[in-house]
Amino acid sequence: MRQRRAALALLAVQLLLVLSVAGKYLYERRVCPRVWVRTQQFDPNQLLRGRYLALHLLVDACSLPHDPKYFVRGYQYHNRVALPGHWTWNVTLAVENGHLVPRLADRHGSPNGIQQVWLREGDPCDKVPLLQREEYFVPDQARGPLPLQRGQELWVEVTVPPSGPPRPIQLALSSQSGFQPIRFE
Repeated sequence: MRQRRAALALLAVQLLLVLSVAGKYLYERRVCPRVWVRTQQFDPNQLLRGRYLALHLLVDACSLPHDPKYFVRGYQYHNRVALPGHWTWNVTLAVENGHLVPRLADRHGSPNGIQQVWLREGDPCDKVPLLQREEYFVPDQARGPLPLQRGQELWVEVTVPPSGPPRPIQLALSSQSGFQPIRFE
């Protein structure tokens, strides 16, 4: 009888933990800003793969300072092939005028909400990927949106919480025919 009570108490504690995390995410989805962000899918180098899309959110880094403080010079391999340099910024994310905007991170702030942006020399600054990836899980029987057709772009709607990374909600395809959310059925 005593073991049964202990097992039920442990089950209740675990259930409360799971419900508190789910409640936090539901609350943030209702209260925190939501925004559509252009994204690119990539294939992660992992042993265990599931039914998910690994995504890099693309932000506009043109407003970030392009001064030597943030620049890392490229280097040359032994066969004299030169790699370009790059700018690296630690940023926090904000939503302004319906766009996800990177802002230089305050050094005294919490590292919990800090992301990193990396822009190679010569690349356009308006579509720069955040280094931290986001994962969007796809139902087992659903057909994924990839590969993209010519002229299509992949977008993701995210919730931007006060701390932590953006959380994906849904995907959409943008093309000449318009903007269409993807329904996985």
